Amino acid sequence: MLNTSEQILFALLRASLHQVEAEQTCFQHVSDEEWKQCYQLAARQGVMALAWDGVMTLPANLQPPRSLKLAWGMAVQDYEAKYARYCRTIRELSAFYAEQGIVTVQMKGVGLSAYYPVPAHREGGDIDIYTFSADHSKMTDTEANRLADELMKRQGIEVVMHSYKHSNFYYKGIPIENHKCFLNVQHYSVAVQVNEMLKQCMCPQTTDLLEGECRILTPSPAFNTLFLAFHASQHYGSGLALHHLCDWAVLIKRYGLKLPEELTDKRFLEAIAALTQLANHYLGTQAEITGGEQLADEMLQEMLHPKFYHKERIPAKGKWGILKYKTQRFLYMSRVSNRILYVPLWKRIWKSVVAHVRRPETIFQTE
Repeated sequence: MLNTSEQILFALLRASLHQVEAEQTCFQHVSDEEWKQCYQLAARQGVMALAWDGVMTLPANLQPPRSLKLAWGMAVQDYEAKYARYCRTIRELSAFYAEQGIVTVQMKGVGLSAYYPVPAHREGGDIDIYTFSADHSKMTDTEANRLADELMKRQGIEVVMHSYKHSNFYYKGIPIENHKCFLNVQHYSVAVQVNEMLKQCMCPQTTDLLEGECRILTPSPAFNTLFLAFHASQHYGSGLALHHLCDWAVLIKRYGLKLPEELTDKRFLEAIAALTQLANHYLGTQAEITGGEQLADEMLQEMLHPKFYHKERIPAKGKWGILKYKTQRFLYMSRVSNRILYVPLWKRIWKSVVAHVRRPETIFQTE
C-alpha cells in the first residue's frame, strides 16, 4: 500500500516518462504537507527534476503550494546547469583522450540521459567511463586505460585506485570513475559471465547531448540492458532507489526487454523480472515478463522504506552501540543482497574486515 505522497510521486513520474498529463484524480485532495513529503521523497530518490515535468502537466489548482513550487522549480534549474556542465566536461575529456589515441565510452549517467524525454532531468552523480585503445597496433586496451590515468596525473590531478574495477579522479571539479572492467568480477560469481557478455555487446555508438552541442560515445542498448540490471541489483540492500527504476523503465520502453540466451543465473533473472514488474505496474511500461512478483514487492519496500538507510548518520551511541548497529545492518543487507546476487557470508565478512583494516578510523564512524 502506497501512502498519498508516494502515489502522487508515481503519478508524476508516469506523466513525465510517457509525456502525458498526470492523472488528475490522484491530486484532488492532496494537502500541502503531502506535497512537501512528495518533494522530499523525489529529491531523496534522485527523481526530483523528472517529477517536476509531471507537476507542469497539472492545472494550477492541483499543483503544489506556491512556496514549494518555487523552491522545486529553482532546484530543477540548478540541476539543469549541473547537467550541462557534466555534458561539456565529458565531451572535453573525451576529446582530450582521443588526441592521445584513447577511446572514451560514457556508461549510464549522462549518456543514458538521452533515453529520457527531457535529458537534463535525468539526475546523476559521478561520470562513469570505460577507456580503451583506438589503435591496437600502437597500444593495448590495458595500456590505454592506464595512460588515461597517467595523463590526469601529469596535470597534477590526484588519481585514486579505488579497486581493481575502477580508478577515481576529479576533472574540472567533477568526479570521474575510469573503469578497468565493468562489474565486480572478484565479488560476484555471476559477474564474471555478465562482464564477458558486456565486452561482446558494448558496440559504442554516437550520442548527441544538449541538442547536438555535445557528441559522445555510449554503449549499445544490449549493453545497457545487462549493465543497468546488474547495477541496480548491486544496490539492492544498500541504496536501490527510484532513479534506478526510472532508468530501467525508459530503457525497456524504448527497446523492449531483450536478454541473451546465455544468461542463465536464476537469481539475476528474477531480479530483472522484478524490476520489469515494478516498471510495468508503477511507471506504465508494457514489457512482457513473467515471475518476480514477490521480489518486486520486496524491492519496492526496500526502495521506499528501507530498514537501514545506508547513507544516513548512524543513530547508535558509544562504541558497543555503534558496533551492534553496524553488525545488524551488515547481516540484514547481506541477507537482502543474497536474494539476487549471492555471495557467501564468509566472503562478505572478509571483505569488510579488509576494508576496516585499511581504514580503521571507519570502524566507529557514525556518518
